[in-house]
Amino acid sequence: MAKADDVFALAQAATTGERERVLNAVRVIAANEPAMSTLKTRLARLLQRTSAIPTMVEALPRELVGLLLPVAPGRALADVQLPVGVLSEAQDFLRQRKHADALLDAGLGCAHKLLLSGPPGNGKTTLAGALARELGLPLFCADFSALVSSHLGETGAKIAKVFRGLQTPAVLFLDEMETLLSERAGFGNATDVGEARRVVSTLLLEIDRLPEHIILIGATNHAEMLDRAVVRRFDFQWELPAPTEHQAKQWLDNFARQHPDLPIVHAALGLEPGASFSDIERQTLRWARQWRIAELEGETANA
Repeated sequence: MAKADDVFALAQAATTGERERVLNAVRVIAANEPAMSTLKTRLARLLQRTSAIPTMVEALPRELVGLLLPVAPGRALADVQLPVGVLSEAQDFLRQRKHADALLDAGLGCAHKLLLSGPPGNGKTTLAGALARELGLPLFCADFSALVSSHLGETGAKIAKVFRGLQTPAVLFLDEMETLLSERAGFGNATDVGEARRVVSTLLLEIDRLPEHIILIGATNHAEMLDRAVVRRFDFQWELPAPTEHQAKQWLDNFARQHPDLPIVHAALGLEPGASFSDIERQTLRWARQWRIAELEGETANA
């Protein structure tokens, strides 16, 4: 069993953010467990999967540089405005990931593929970042400008490289998937249609082969444009619509709590119906900056 000193060493390393010391402390605890200990087995599996979870730069293999872009950690999930149903399922997804080992041992598998849909500016990228943060994993976004090629077969080959290249746990984010998987993505003649089908077939194959330590998050502004076979591959499908009036007010209330010195007046912002969360944030920040500058200039004039 773990000794008190070993547990204290682990806690001390964790609270000071010393990653290598944390891993070493876990190794010591695992080594001191009896040979038939369940904890020993679980820790060994954990170390095998995560002892090499590196920084985002280290986690990206050299051959994927340029194809995948590291994305900085985003907001906490609690700070993301989500429909009630989506929030509930997101929490369910995180619980599954927390108990992934037990689910895999039971032969039940564990969800690791999410599809986000909805109009631009309503939190798809923000949610992907929040989930990566909750999971403690690096987030990489596919750069479609580098993936898509005019040369026959090259796009599919790059997709396969991206899906097979990540060896350690990470979140792989495919934004605006309709850009790659619709006839509007530049596939106009018969040859291009054939190439589009090959790209879809490659993507289907790679999604099916994707190991469960890689979290795949796809996002689209037009779910109806995606191949149905692609959509069916995802464990969860969440729609993020434009905010309701109530959700917009909630966002503004939260902003007001974060900036108590600002006299936020919702009505003064003149939000238009159908405004996205990005629209609301952009307009609120513009108003807040103008108010603060006016206050500073007033202080200067009165000095």
